[in-house]
Amino acid sequence: MLSLTDTPLSAIKFDSRIYHVNLAFDTVIKYLELAESDEPNQEEKAICLFFGDQELPLDPDFFESSFKLINETITKAPYQSNSSMNFGMQVAPQQLYSYRQDADAIYASFLMQYHIDLLKERGKMHWCVFRALFDGLNEDTPIQRIIDLRQKNLTDVPDEQRGKVMQLQQYYALKLKKPKTEDVFNSSSLSSAFASLMNTAKGG
Repeated sequence: MLSLTDTPLSAIKFDSRIYHVNLAFDTVIKYLELAESDEPNQEEKAICLFFGDQELPLDPDFFESSFKLINETITKAPYQSNSSMNFGMQVAPQQLYSYRQDADAIYASFLMQYHIDLLKERGKMHWCVFRALFDGLNEDTPIQRIIDLRQKNLTDVPDEQRGKVMQLQQYYALKLKKPKTEDVFNSSSLSSAFASLMNTAKGG
């Protein structure tokens, strides 16, 4: 969630040292896609996504506290109570859009409304800024028209238009895997990632 007074998360302090965190929107999208995939070594890959090749402390507390903060930054919404927050990977719990499948529409929408070329913003635009702009897209943008179409109840559509709307819904239907309800990067999985990193450090 974007703040007008605080700087978006870009670094984490641990044991008096500062570690840079890459929370560019494209990095976060890769993280969300990773969490939905069946790729092996997800935790190590997630660590590399956010921290790059920095020399990190071999302390499980660092990874657990860092990913808790990262997940909170990614999932926190301005109009959702903290009590209902799920610190897992579901940013769009109703599955009304996909950052991968709807990439063209999202790109076109940002260019149309904000004149922002998202391809030029990769590695630069912070996730919180991206989310604020995404949430502000108006109903005439391509992605919002697609979202509206997916939500449309066919019983509310006039008979003469129902066939066309049904065809469009089928065309724009999301091809998503079954969502994961648990926090993929929980304490147990992060501990495993820590153990793997520790073994790597000892071997190198």
